[in-house]
Amino acid sequence: MTYVIGVDIGGTFTDTVVVDDAGRAEFGKSLSTPSDFTGGILNSLAVAAERIGITTARLLEDTRLFLHSTTIAENAIVDGALAKSGLLVTRGFENTLYMMRGGYGRWSGLSDDEKKDPIYQDKPPPLVPVRMTRGIRERTDTNGRVLVRPAENEVRAAVGDLIRHGAESVGVSFLWSFRNAENENTVRRIIKQAFPGLFFSISSEIAPIMGEYERTSTVALNVGLGPMVSKYLDNLQKRLKENGFSGKMLIMQAYGGLLAAEECSSRCVGLIESGPVSGLVGTKLLGKRMSHSNVIAIDIGGTTFKVGVINEGAIEYQREPMVLRYHYALPKMDVVSLGVAGGSIVSLDTRTNMPRVGPQSAGASPGPLCYGFGGREPTLTDVDLILGYLNSEFFLGGHMKLRTEDTLRTFKKKIADPLGMDVMQAAGAISRLANSLIYDLLHKVTVSRGLDPREYMLFSYGGTAGMHAADIAEELGVKGVVIPHSASVHGAFGLVSADVIYEDQYTQPMQVPVKPAEINSIFARLTDRVKAQLKSSDFVEDNILVRRSIDMRFRRQVHLVTTPVETAGDLDETELAGINELFISLYQNRYGKDSAFREAGIELVTFRVRGVGLLRKPESRGEPRGPAVPDRAFLGTRQAYFKKARRSLEARTYDYVKLHPGNRIEGPAIIWTPITTIVVNPGQKAFCDSYKNILITWSARGLNGNG
Repeated sequence: MTYVIGVDIGGTFTDTVVVDDAGRAEFGKSLSTPSDFTGGILNSLAVAAERIGITTARLLEDTRLFLHSTTIAENAIVDGALAKSGLLVTRGFENTLYMMRGGYGRWSGLSDDEKKDPIYQDKPPPLVPVRMTRGIRERTDTNGRVLVRPAENEVRAAVGDLIRHGAESVGVSFLWSFRNAENENTVRRIIKQAFPGLFFSISSEIAPIMGEYERTSTVALNVGLGPMVSKYLDNLQKRLKENGFSGKMLIMQAYGGLLAAEECSSRCVGLIESGPVSGLVGTKLLGKRMSHSNVIAIDIGGTTFKVGVINEGAIEYQREPMVLRYHYALPKMDVVSLGVAGGSIVSLDTRTNMPRVGPQSAGASPGPLCYGFGGREPTLTDVDLILGYLNSEFFLGGHMKLRTEDTLRTFKKKIADPLGMDVMQAAGAISRLANSLIYDLLHKVTVSRGLDPREYMLFSYGGTAGMHAADIAEELGVKGVVIPHSASVHGAFGLVSADVIYEDQYTQPMQVPVKPAEINSIFARLTDRVKAQLKSSDFVEDNILVRRSIDMRFRRQVHLVTTPVETAGDLDETELAGINELFISLYQNRYGKDSAFREAGIELVTFRVRGVGLLRKPESRGEPRGPAVPDRAFLGTRQAYFKKARRSLEARTYDYVKLHPGNRIEGPAIIWTPITTIVVNPGQKAFCDSYKNILITWSARGLNGNG
């Protein structure tokens, strides 16, 4: 028996999914260990191995693929833990990062309220300060002709000077290098020879796109992250090898594909917010299997709430991804985050005495009060315990006991008494506040974008999601809620649902009409390159898909729309005309009816090819449905607070492990699983489908057991 392992590190928990040759999946979950994340990974693997009935060493010995996603990249940026870096640019353009994109830099990344307040309208400090930037005498023109070549002695002197000033890594971003990388490649050769072991990146490899600031910012982020990420991945590979692993490690990227760990170390900017993406990838696969093409995917774990939308089976990509107001020019699935989750600290505003939830999080250490690891501030998880949802006998499969009395005492002292409320009323109010914050973001990414929630199913995952999803979903007006069988390890499930993806692109603006032969030549070169990369990773032609697209715009406009090329093979004039019409349709869908400006003419800007190496996905083997009455899983009743009723009610409780497909549960009820807790409100019904996903509805609609 061989295995594929997916491990997703979150701010509070580390999740594992193990899939065997037969497509069977087993889960593991353990607290993250921020001081050394490999500890939490090995602990989570041990839990999964125990459930399979083997040792961790045997599991790793028999594993051919280890798939991984982590939040270490965005955490390093938020925590200010980037490496001290230097930057080489074309002489005369040393202020590129400071200038950003003109006035846009003053308000990009700000909320609507912050944009209105001049206090917030300062540019963020450049990722690499001007004092650590060196201009090199070199020049390539707009057509890709090299006019001035960099001198070796100047490059050596500049890099040596940066190192003397503390640079741990160096980025290179020359003008028009995306048209011709010859000068950057010359610098690469010089650095490799003169400064072996120095981490460096060149823009023509990391971000070969038009846009001087965006390209340079991407390189700056990459060299800021590089030393830390490469050290982390090297250490993880070493620890896994010590425990018996000899397979291949692949890392999730923000565009939704996997990349070999060795390449990820040099292209680590692709790790930014890749963790939330894995859950969205898993949701897309599950939604397809359950015949839901319109899905709102929410992930409420221990640190953040994350939401993404799948529309007609497709995941949207962010046009201008940012992190802490810094742009980076890489494709990224559109996942929006909010600092509200299980570990979010509950506090009172010192001026107004109004309650707050987050954005500060207790994380895994010290964690919520009820964990007993030294936490001193109440969190949303503590609130869920007080409301009667959590049960020590089922928390992490009974491996972790919760400290109820200490939690009640501290919450009463710090929150309930200052609010003049009893403990249960105060906890209910805090839970409603958290739900309202989540609802506001859901409304923003759906209704505010012209989407009708009534046409969508809400897929809810993450350890905290099942206790809040049914409340939020009913208010939002979606068709119903799906709590996947993988639930709080759904991010790890997404890893084993993903494919290996290589992307290549070439920027060469050209005005329509264009000769098909010119476009076919570009696509042929890009296709050959991505196929060669996949074949070097042991993929054969039958397991490779190639997808092509073109970034297009109306002349003299800045807004680009990525337009898919849906036909295979060489393009002719008729097919090019069809691509132009598709671009116009997509443009009007995004910017409004009659927004297209045909008279300006159409411009093709960037040609993209994505090579997909198909990996085997976990099988879904449904079980036969049994009786509707879930007597076998019934545990008894308990008092729990339900927000709609604004009081405690007697709730029926169930052991998820003993539920059988076909079982139906009427709210108020609580379902305890080894990895999460699911709350079914009064007036709602839950159904266990053939794959042990839980479907919740509040009317007859949708409760027909589909899926």
